[in-house]
Amino acid sequence: MNGSLPDRSWARIAWWGVLLLAIYRLAVLAYGDIPIDVEEAYYLSWSQQLAAGYFSKPPLLAWLLGGVAHTLGDSPLAIKSLAVLLYTATALVVYALGARLYSARTGAWAAIAFQSLPIVGVLSLFISTDAPLMLFWALTLYGFVRAVERDDRRWWVFVGVVAGLGLLSKYTIAALAVGLLLATLMEARWRQLLRSPGLWLGVVVAVLVWSPNLLWLADHDFVTLGHTQQITVGIARAGEWGNLFEFLLGQVGAFGPIMALALLLLLTRRQVWAHGANRLLLLSSLPLLLLVCVQAWRTEANLNWASPAYIGLGLLVTHLLLQRWRGWLIAAIAFNLVLLSGMYHYHALAERLDIQLTRKTDPYFKRLGWAELGQQLVPIRRRYPGAPLLSDSRKLLALFAYHARFDGQKPVLRSWNPGGSWRHQYDLEDDIKQNPLGDFLLLSREPVSQQVLSGFAGAELVAVLKVRVYIDLSHQVYVYRVSDFKGYR
Repeated sequence: MNGSLPDRSWARIAWWGVLLLAIYRLAVLAYGDIPIDVEEAYYLSWSQQLAAGYFSKPPLLAWLLGGVAHTLGDSPLAIKSLAVLLYTATALVVYALGARLYSARTGAWAAIAFQSLPIVGVLSLFISTDAPLMLFWALTLYGFVRAVERDDRRWWVFVGVVAGLGLLSKYTIAALAVGLLLATLMEARWRQLLRSPGLWLGVVVAVLVWSPNLLWLADHDFVTLGHTQQITVGIARAGEWGNLFEFLLGQVGAFGPIMALALLLLLTRRQVWAHGANRLLLLSSLPLLLLVCVQAWRTEANLNWASPAYIGLGLLVTHLLLQRWRGWLIAAIAFNLVLLSGMYHYHALAERLDIQLTRKTDPYFKRLGWAELGQQLVPIRRRYPGAPLLSDSRKLLALFAYHARFDGQKPVLRSWNPGGSWRHQYDLEDDIKQNPLGDFLLLSREPVSQQVLSGFAGAELVAVLKVRVYIDLSHQVYVYRVSDFKGYR
C-alpha cells in the first residue's frame, strides 16, 4: 500500500478491511459449528431479569443482550453477532485514534492489525463483557486525545459518557483512568488540565452515567466489587511463577508471536518513550497489563483480562513497524489471520487431517454435548411444564435454561444454596427458599444424597441424561422431581 495515498483512501481501506473480516466472522458463525458457551448462556439468562447490576458484572451486557433477543431473537448467530459488531466498531475507533495521533495510513493499518489479533478474533465469536469494554476503552482514549488538544469541554463530556458506559460494562476500565492520569502527570503541557473545569465535569458525567449501577451496588452490599476483589486478590497464594509464565506465554499467543516480539524489542528503545503519542499509548496500556501480570503471579489470570491493553499497544507497534519494517507488519497480520482461520475451522481441518478429537485435542470440548443434553430434558419438562429447574450448579442452570426450551418457553430457574452465601447471580435472585412450594426438576452431575432429598415433601429420580462426546469425554446429569421444599438443613 502506498503511503502517499490521501487520507480518504486510507479511511476506505480501513473500513473495507475491518468490514471484510467482520463479514467473514459472521459467515463462520452462520455456517460453522461454534457452540454456545456457558458464560454466554449465563449472561443471556440475566437479560430476562433486567436490573441495574448483577452478582459478578455491571449490567450493560445484559441490557444489550436483552435488546438483541427482543429484536432478533436469541439464536447463537444473533447473540454472537453482537460481539462481532462491537469488536468491529472498536477497530474503527482504533483507526480514528491512529489517524489522530499519527496518520490515516497508520490508523488504517492499526485497525486491520487489531482485527487480526488472535485474542480479538477468538473473543469476536463469544459475547462477553470484554466486547463493550473494549469499545468504550477505545472511545475513552480517543475522547481524551481530542479533549486535551484544546481543553474542549464538549470532548470532556464525551469522555465522561463513554467512560461511564465503560464502568457499566466492566470495572477493568478503571485501569485506563490510572494510565491516563500517569500520562497527564508526565506531560508538562497537560498537568495544568488537572485544574480544568472541563476535566472535572467529565468525571462528574462518568459518575452520573455509572450511578444506576452504583446505587444497585449500595443496595446489594457491593457484592460485585466483593466478587471482583475475591477473584483478583482474595486467594492467598502469592509467588506462583508458573502461573505468571503461563499467562505471559498466553499473551504472546493472544497478541500474535510476531507482534509480541516486536513489542518487546521496541519497549527497550529510549526513543520510543520520547515521543508524546507513543508515551500516551504506553502509559494508558501498561498499567492494566502489569496489574494482570501481578494477579497471575499472586493467584491466576485469564488471558482475556489484559486484552484492552492491546488497543494502545497494537496501535503503537503498528506505527513503529510501518516506519522501517512494514514487511514484518504484513507478516504479523498474515500469520495472525492464518492462525485464526485454523481455529475457526478446527473441526473441519481435524477431519481432513484425520486427527482424532478428544478433550485434549479439541479446544472447544467444554462447550460440546450440552445442546444434546438439553433436548433430552425437553420431554421431562413437558411432563412437568410448570416445574422450575433447580440446581446448585451455575453451569447447569445456565446451559439448560438455554438448551432445554420448548414451544418458546424458557424454564424458570431456582438455586440450591444451603450455605447461604452468594456464589453467583442465581443465589442472589433465585434462591429456592424464596419460592419453596410446588414441583421442581432438580439437576445434578452426581447422585443426590438422601439427606438433601429429605428436605422436600416428595422426591423421585425421573431420568439420567447421558451424552458421549468423545472417547474420553461424556456428560451425565441426574434429574429428580422434587416438591414442596421444607427448608435447608
